[in-house]
Amino acid sequence: GRVPLLVDGDFTLWESHAIMQYLADVTPGQDIYPLDEQARADVNRWLFWSACHFAPACALFIRERVSKMIVAGAGAPDPSEIARGEQQLPPVARTLDEHLAERTWIAQGRLTLADFAVAAPLMHMGRAQLPLDEFGNLQSWFARVRATGAWVTTDAAA
Repeated sequence: GRVPLLVDGDFTLWESHAIMQYLADVTPGQDIYPLDEQARADVNRWLFWSACHFAPACALFIRERVSKMIVAGAGAPDPSEIARGEQQLPPVARTLDEHLAERTWIAQGRLTLADFAVAAPLMHMGRAQLPLDEFGNLQSWFARVRATGAWVTTDAAA
């Protein structure tokens, strides 16, 4: 099956960003996913950027340094995959770091789904040894995300 998976009555949904959007849409009074079309498009831009650029670059390290350690018989980290990650992640991380130079949050000047979507692969930052130390704005932003009640509660449950 697919993970993550949401079952809501007879409705089944997979894909993390789609699940996040759906849950926000069905939650009355939520303010994490804007209703205004342009504000929502701004958040969506970062959801797509994360899914297409940031998460795949992080995944090279996560798969090699985290997932392979969990799955018996998966083998040792592949140096060629780590090298690919070392090529792909820094320029993508730089995009985010530069964007955050004058911002507290990724979109709309407040915490949104964009922050959680982009932050998700960073939960493995230490174990995956993601090469992100040089990106101070990204590091400061991620510290703010980690300090949110939603992150603290979820991280504590892991």
